Amino acid sequence: MGIRNKYTATLILFIAVINLGCFQYKNVEILGVSKLSIKEISTKAIDVEVEIQINNPNRFDISLDDAELVLFIKGKKIGIATIKEKIVLPKKSNNIHRFTIQTNVKDISSETIPLLLGLLTKSTIEFGVQGNINAKAKVVNKKVPIDFKNNIKL
Repeated sequence: MGIRNKYTATLILFIAVINLGCFQYKNVEILGVSKLSIKEISTKAIDVEVEIQINNPNRFDISLDDAELVLFIKGKKIGIATIKEKIVLPKKSNNIHRFTIQTNVKDISSETIPLLLGLLTKSTIEFGVQGNINAKAKVVNKKVPIDFKNNIKL
């Protein structure tokens, strides 16, 4: 290896170390669910629109595009939900994001159907979410835990 190649390799290593130092990932925080509404009920799925306040303390945008969420109403599990669309969290933001989560009807037990029908006549409901949302930023993937239970406006 010649002197020129050693300098080039050293320079590349130096730049890589500096760039890794600038890329410091801070955890995204799910601060709460502010609103919940049933968007669509079909024979295949239930779409629920949620408004969630999310804090991104990082100096770069983060995308949330995959989730494994367990939904609860009045403490009873109603099913597993996924996020239907990609969510982009702007850098250094603390915003409320509106998106749709979908629960497959085959995952819903028959005892939870009366709870779901009761949502149509109520103004608030005890709603809970547990699970993980996958956060991606540049080359880093992290699972953001969510464990939330509160009375939500419908």
